[in-house]
Amino acid sequence: MFKLKTIVEVVYSVGDMDKVERFFCDYGGLDVVGDYNTDRSVLDFWNLDTSVTATEKLIRFAGHTAGSLRLVKYHGVEQKYIRSSQNPWDIGGIMDINLRVPEVAQTFNEIRDLGWHGLSDPLLQKMGPFELYDILMKGYDDIIIAFTHRVQPPLELPEGYNIPSHVYNSTLTVENLEETQDFYVNKLGFSLLNEYEVKKDAPMENMFGIPMNIIEQVNCKANIFSLDGNRDVIFQACEFEGVTGKDFSSLAIPPNRGLLLYRCEVENIKEYYDALLEKNIEMHRPLQEIRIEPYGKVNCFALRGPEGVWWEFLETQT
Repeated sequence: MFKLKTIVEVVYSVGDMDKVERFFCDYGGLDVVGDYNTDRSVLDFWNLDTSVTATEKLIRFAGHTAGSLRLVKYHGVEQKYIRSSQNPWDIGGIMDINLRVPEVAQTFNEIRDLGWHGLSDPLLQKMGPFELYDILMKGYDDIIIAFTHRVQPPLELPEGYNIPSHVYNSTLTVENLEETQDFYVNKLGFSLLNEYEVKKDAPMENMFGIPMNIIEQVNCKANIFSLDGNRDVIFQACEFEGVTGKDFSSLAIPPNRGLLLYRCEVENIKEYYDALLEKNIEMHRPLQEIRIEPYGKVNCFALRGPEGVWWEFLETQT
């Protein structure tokens, strides 16, 4: 019987490897645990020309393997931005990743000096059962990161880090939340952890940067999902009713720049692959052997979810 385990990595296609590494490691305190040349089998899996090469850095917080961030720098190929000049309500690909910080206002001030820009000033938010300080900030390669500090229920963080966090959450902006829930729960077998809505009843500043004259007409509906039913690494899908943005779905593919794809760990992957085929899930890449360091040879397949999100499922060979 197959078992869905976790999102082990978010892959981030960067324009300037050194600059991005300095942000997460020199500023944030995360660790580079591996520095690799992308194996040819992976580049073939991504359907890239034989002239294309890539280098990688695997970044983790304090040895936390799930929710790692893999930076990939492509060489010898033209790239587009996945979510160029994006707004949170634009659909397609991965809208943001979420990282915990000890003090949101301090983070806001410090990383503005590093060239990041907030979509709002830090705000206290209520999201389902949680109360948190939250700030969406746009940075390198037009990505957005949500920096959060949970107030209720209280959450203690390790001291001595500016970013004491793995990638514990991320956001997909979708056109139809009901269809998205059906895809991830009924087709892929993920767990639905929570559903919530965010709607303002008066003109006010908001974390998404939606103009205040229309914010009362906008309803943000969200589902929170997990592969294994636990909350260590989750992701959420959001639908913004009342505001229409751009569609980046076709651009969420290698080698384009930005938050590129998810890599997920599965036990007994052949059984899972066959179960998805029985449900007529279209495979973007069939199950095959590739080499991903530091895991070595893995069996891997890929599919694309609603709004073009690229998902890779893998199992290490024993």
